[in-house]
Formats: sequence, structure tokens, C-alpha cells
Amino acid sequence: PTNIFQTMAPVTPISEILNGPPAVHEGATSATAHLIADLKCELGEGIVYDELTDTILFTDILGKRFHKISLTDGAHKSFPLRKMLGSFGMRPEGEDGYLCAWEDGFQFYDLENDKELGPMSEGPSVNHVDDEGKPITRLNDGRCDRDGKRFVCGGYYGMREDKPVKVFSCKVHDEGKLVHTPIIDNVFVTNSICFSPDGSKMYFADSTRRAIHKFEYDKTTGDISEKATHFEAPENSPDIPDGSCVDSEGYIWNAVWHDEVKPSFVRRIDPVSRKVVFTVHVPDQTSQVSCACFGGKDLDVLFITSAALGKRDAEPNAGGVYAIKLPFKGLPEPRFVGG
Repeated sequence: PTNIFQTMAPVTPISEILNGPPAVHEGATSATAHLIADLKCELGEGIVYDELTDTILFTDILGKRFHKISLTDGAHKSFPLRKMLGSFGMRPEGEDGYLCAWEDGFQFYDLENDKELGPMSEGPSVNHVDDEGKPITRLNDGRCDRDGKRFVCGGYYGMREDKPVKVFSCKVHDEGKLVHTPIIDNVFVTNSICFSPDGSKMYFADSTRRAIHKFEYDKTTGDISEKATHFEAPENSPDIPDGSCVDSEGYIWNAVWHDEVKPSFVRRIDPVSRKVVFTVHVPDQTSQVSCACFGGKDLDVLFITSAALGKRDAEPNAGGVYAIKLPFKGLPEPRFVGG
């Protein structure tokens, strides 16, 4: 028996977007993405582009599946997982598997073949547990730093305001073991972890506080300092900052999650003025936009995940993947070398 299944063709063929012109010209301030895969992910997240295989990769955290969509032929594959995968880091060419941020810790793992490639990381517990010892929190959003030395990932509080979580930095110890250490405390929902093009700035959002923060990031030690508020959601809006990526010019592309039924978007934030300068709208009433990345061989197509959680009846394509070709370019996703 196989643990891989094929799904129907994307709603809009990926080839039309990849081979077509940008949806807008430079100077425009907004555009609308296209649905390319109606997957009904319960919580699609952590999307990245693998340039070695010309594939986009992402996790459905609550659905416990790992997804791959080939940009060469549009084929989609999905792999069932034993537990929730919050995020993951790709490894260098020739290295098997991924650095996985499971619900309960970090591990090298072959997701396609359901195979452990090493023990769980060493460090303090990443979870709070209930009276029976069952985890009530989990790891969530994460990303490699620009040099691939560390994977920075934080937790989700499980709707327990008395159980704040932490953000961890995971690396390979001198002895070859994965080790994680906390770098940010008192967090409820970790999101928007991404790095400036030169790797000297780290961005992070605690989504419950509706703001994206910026830190100075020491690429040698992994230490963070000089926390500053970089962007705050407008007052009286339903905007909640979710996952983010950074483009080649250093602008942040932030996926905006809405708790109410209201079409959402991804916003491009100027790193200097901290103002929104471009918006990619998501159609079909999809409100829970979760993460974004640039992909395609020219890194000029923005791919966007979403969530069907609680919205299946109200939003026809909730949990789908969207894409749009833009007059902007992303950056290659760093691969986890670990130290």
C-alpha cells in the first residue's frame, strides 16, 4: 500500500500563471490571486519553494498532511503524518528529509517515506501539558535563518491564556545532536518569522497582539536584540498577522487572517516607511489566509495557503492554495545546515 494520493487538477492551471505575464505592471497597488488547488486544508501553513525540484511544499497542521505541488506539471501529492507538523526546513542537496517542527519538538524526518532520520531535539519542553500529561500547546510557524545555521520556530498556546509559549532556536550541536533553546518568552501564537535579505533583521508576530516586531539578529550567535514594533494592524479591523516572507528588496509579504467572514489578502510592507504599498487580494470569500512564499524559476509568483477551519460552509474554497505572478521577486529559501 502507498501513502501517496493524487488529486484533481488545479482550478487554474499553474502553467497559465507561470508562463503568462505579471498580473499587474509596476506602479500598481493591488491585484487578485487565482485559486490553483482546491485542497480544503484544515490549516494550510508553512509554504516554501524548493528550487531543486521546482515544487511548492506546505503542511496542513490540523489535517496532519504534508503537501507537494509540482510547478513542472501541476501534479499534487499528499503524505499523511503521524502527528501535527507546524513547520519545516528544507535540507541541502544530497541530504535526506527535512528539519521538522513537530507539535512536540524538532527532528530530522523523511516525510515522504514516513521515516525517522534522527532522535528528537534536546532542550526544554516545547509544550504545556494537561493533568494527564497530554500536550495542550504545540509548535507552529518557523523558518531557517539566512545562513541556514538555525531554524527559528515558536509555539501556539492552544487557546489557553494561562499557557503562554516560547520561540525556540534549533541548531546542530557540536556532537551532531539537534538542540533547541528559547529566545522569546510569553508568546501566544507565533507567526511571521522571516529574515531580511542580509540576515541581520528577524521579524516575528505574536498574532494575538496583532503586530509584527523586528529584532536585530546576530548571524554568528543567533542572539536577538533591540525589539521594535515594525507594523501594527489598523484599529477596529479584523486583521491578524499570520505567516510572512521577505522579497529581494526587503519588503515583508504578510498573510492576513480574519476571524470573521471577510475576504482576506496578503500585504506588502515597506521595510523603511512600514506602510502597506501593495495588496494581493484572495477571492472566493476566503478569510483565513495563512502564509505566503515566492516560487517559480524566476521567483516572481506568490503562492498563498489558507485554512478551511470552521469555514467550510461559508467559504467555497477555504483551505485552497492561491497564486499570482507579480512584478516583484522573492529570495531563495535557505536550507538547514544546522551550524
